[in-house]
Amino acid sequence: MSAQLPAAAVVVEAGGEPWSRVEPLLDRRTAEVAAGGVIEVVTSDPGVRTAVVRWCAGRGAALEDTAHRDASTCFRIRVGQPPLPEEL
Repeated sequence: MSAQLPAAAVVVEAGGEPWSRVEPLLDRRTAEVAAGGVIEVVTSDPGVRTAVVRWCAGRGAALEDTAHRDASTCFRIRVGQPPLPEEL
């Protein structure tokens, strides 16, 4: 992840867990984050890596960044629609 990006509201350290275990956790954690918030998912499971992209597309989330470190991949996901700026 870039050092210039703000910290994520939630980090899901999935380790080598399969998508069938990661998806419900990601769904729960997404519900806890305000629209426009950021979740990071860190995984070493190749199945999760491909499923995260489909999950984002199906949930209206934006995959902002992907970084590889050691044997893991870190996905930065912006959930929901970002809030509109307040009018002056």
